[in-house]
Amino acid sequence: MSHVYVLTNQHQQFLSKSNEWIDGRDSARLFRTEYKDVAINQMFEANTRDVTLRIELLECGLDTKKNPQIPADALSDEPLYVADEQEGAVAEEGGDPEELPQPDPSEVPPEHNPEVDPQPVPEVEPDPQPEIDPDQYPGDTPEIEPEQPPESVVSQI
Repeated sequence: MSHVYVLTNQHQQFLSKSNEWIDGRDSARLFRTEYKDVAINQMFEANTRDVTLRIELLECGLDTKKNPQIPADALSDEPLYVADEQEGAVAEEGGDPEELPQPDPSEVPPEHNPEVDPQPVPEVEPDPQPEIDPDQYPGDTPEIEPEQPPESVVSQI
């Protein structure tokens, strides 16, 4: 293996092993593969996450530690702001790097959420069903005589 493929976008950023776009100055963190088809598959996966990117394959030689040698003209003029550098800068200032930013008060959820804690619905007694005397309405309820088959059997014959 004398060369590997890395992915770069139109902003001169390189895809890292953790699928983030970095400036490419730390070649040990870059996604790389010796197989062009694997690099093409990764290019399509990265492009589905962000369709505005114009991703290209870059064939690079290897250094003594088997890391890709990125050509100087492929790197951006100024390094990107990296999260690791931010933690180091905060630690130098005497701040706590583990301290999380506090949310804006307008983003804080209300103390009481009526959707989460609904009020019970009051139970209402149902109206009693009126009783019907069958002798009062003799013509409304037809009687089925045992000798007559049900209507469904009659209609099938």
